[in-house]
Amino acid sequence: MSWLMKGATNNLNIVAYCRVSTDKEEQVDSLEHQKQFFGEYAQKNGHNLRKVYADEGITGTSLRKRSEFLRLMKDAKLGLFEAVVVKDISRFARNTVDFLQSIRELKALGINTMFITANMETFSDSEFVLTIFGAMAQEESANLSKRVKFGKKINAQKGRVPQRIFGYDRIDNFTLVINSQEAQTVKEIYRLYLEEGLGCRTISLRLNQSQRKTKFKCDWNPRAVRRVLTNSIYCGHYINHKYEIADYLTGKQVHIPAEEHFHHERPEWAIIPPEVFEQAQAQLNQRRAQYDSGEPFRGARYSTKHLFSTLIKCEHCGRSFCQKHYTYKNTRIYWKCTTNDQFTAERCDNNVTLNEAELLTEIQVYFTSLIHDKGNFISGILSDIEKRLSSGQSSDDRVKIERRQKSLLAKKERYQEMYANEIITMNELKKHTASILEELESLDYDLKQYEHFLAVKEDSGRFVEQYIQEIERFLQLESVTNVDLRKIIDHISVNRDGNVRIVLKKLDDLDTF
Repeated sequence: MSWLMKGATNNLNIVAYCRVSTDKEEQVDSLEHQKQFFGEYAQKNGHNLRKVYADEGITGTSLRKRSEFLRLMKDAKLGLFEAVVVKDISRFARNTVDFLQSIRELKALGINTMFITANMETFSDSEFVLTIFGAMAQEESANLSKRVKFGKKINAQKGRVPQRIFGYDRIDNFTLVINSQEAQTVKEIYRLYLEEGLGCRTISLRLNQSQRKTKFKCDWNPRAVRRVLTNSIYCGHYINHKYEIADYLTGKQVHIPAEEHFHHERPEWAIIPPEVFEQAQAQLNQRRAQYDSGEPFRGARYSTKHLFSTLIKCEHCGRSFCQKHYTYKNTRIYWKCTTNDQFTAERCDNNVTLNEAELLTEIQVYFTSLIHDKGNFISGILSDIEKRLSSGQSSDDRVKIERRQKSLLAKKERYQEMYANEIITMNELKKHTASILEELESLDYDLKQYEHFLAVKEDSGRFVEQYIQEIERFLQLESVTNVDLRKIIDHISVNRDGNVRIVLKKLDDLDTF
């Protein structure tokens, strides 16, 4: 092969650009070989090789992720070299726009770009020809992206696992084994969330205080805790094929619809029982519905940081009260509407303030009165259960729901068969099954609600006794926490007239004590 470039001038100060493997051992070997290649080329053509710029990785579709290439362009503006040599156009860029923009910028600086295998350079060849070669490199990248995406989908169907996942050690592409030390942390996260009622932020602080680290030996944060709480792999049910690259040029990831996810039963990977995972999802949904959706508490989020965090609610704007401090001779802790505190009466005129110590005393007095009049308290609870059951689903409704579920599932299977037989497209399948999945979810919720209320009614005596025991336990505490209050109180409502209403948790919302 001849390395003499057409029209090339001798005795140039040149630099070379290449990309090398992300594997460290292969990277060293590859870089040395490419340095040798460009060194021989420079010697053959009488040039002075000043430097080799090498980026990690195999993608050339985006300049933003190629730090060495950007350094090359910066050095070009400083006039540190007269020409750039690249082994192949695809090594320089697989994005036609970036390719043209870069060679134009270098050309404007008086720097020639030479592509060795194609025997082409920007000073001698027309931009039209270079554009065609650049477009061919981009098309090659597009085809490679399609092959990679297809391969990933096939592996996902087989159950390929991620490189790293907390709680497990990866044996190969499809096999995990439980890491006993990390598994203890997983169990502790679920215990703190379900049994102690802590939020993700507080759990992350607890884990960091006990010197527990993530898979990457970093401190925990709320997002990492939430990932553990929402990943079904910890109960032995692995789901993959959740994301894909929508645009190979930008590398942007998009969510894949739930019906296209792949499900794999792996009971040997279970760290917690499935029922514990389901309890955590129910608790997550409950907190999200109450503190995120805005009904009835707009703009709030779950927190256990202070004694009354996200427990005291403004009846007018719906937001939580915030804790404030006032110090003169002694420090006084009080609570007031967050909106009124931030914007005064402009958005909410509820300027009532509640002294923390006095409010806690009132709650204790209120609970004491409930215990003293235990008979009426129990009667009121049982009456509420009967009322709610009578207004809910009946046994006849349950039969109708189950029949409708079977009909919808059969309909969904027919559409899936039509897609499998190439009668309809994927978009048509999604369109037809979207409403079916939505109705199935609604029916499933109604059925679970009926079964839950029925279970509460059948075991109402035990639940009421637990309720009473929890109130009595609360009254014996020397110090009270936010979690202690949440076991009995749903929220405390306050209006602009200073009326305070304590709303207890419904019997079916109680934790098992």
